[in-house]
Amino acid sequence: MKSWILVLWFISKYILLQAQQTFFTIPSEEITHKGKHFYQVQNNFWHLYSTQTKFDFGYGIGHHWELASNLDTDFSWRKNAKFLAVEDTLGLETVTPLLLFNMQKSIPILPHPKLRTNIGTQMGTNLVNDGHWAYTFYTMLASEFMEDWHINLDAYLANDAFTGNGKNLGIFAGIEIPFSECWALMSDATFANTSNSIASLGISFNPTSRIQLCLGGIITTLTNPFKQTGIIFG
Repeated sequence: MKSWILVLWFISKYILLQAQQTFFTIPSEEITHKGKHFYQVQNNFWHLYSTQTKFDFGYGIGHHWELASNLDTDFSWRKNAKFLAVEDTLGLETVTPLLLFNMQKSIPILPHPKLRTNIGTQMGTNLVNDGHWAYTFYTMLASEFMEDWHINLDAYLANDAFTGNGKNLGIFAGIEIPFSECWALMSDATFANTSNSIASLGISFNPTSRIQLCLGGIITTLTNPFKQTGIIFG
């Protein structure tokens, strides 16, 4: 068990060398600049014996466009359990592991304060057995003001493979408030009656312009069919 934890920790530290993250559990409204890329690893510890780990890669192609991919996985080190959890039936939980390809476009509205609308999609498959096609389409209104405060409000449409059984429409919102050159408060939430309806609150630390570490708490909302609390590290 300890060896796998060390492996995950090493991977997370290595990939975070070029991470850029604005929010914990919802898409970031910041578009990667043309020719630039970012890596990100996030771990959601709902239990001491398992973690939801997300590996993200993004690349800016210019003209406010970004292409990305991410792999969502569940790892377990419980005795007699598979290390890589597989969920290939549609139910209350999202299918896993899930490989997604993402695309996002930002459309500027106002220069000061910065106000823009973003349109994006994520779609892919869980890669096991027959495979289930998962997708979400979203649009967000994002603003940046008062010394790099970030606030956004979003609406999305998704299918059961992406969110688990429930309503396919939902909203999510997020806010980031820096309180020094290196530290910021981050919070976000998704409001729906599915297993992805969660809220988070935490802090981010930027020791350099290219490194970011994040730590926070996570909790399911009242309409989530599961009642859990956990810790986010990324």
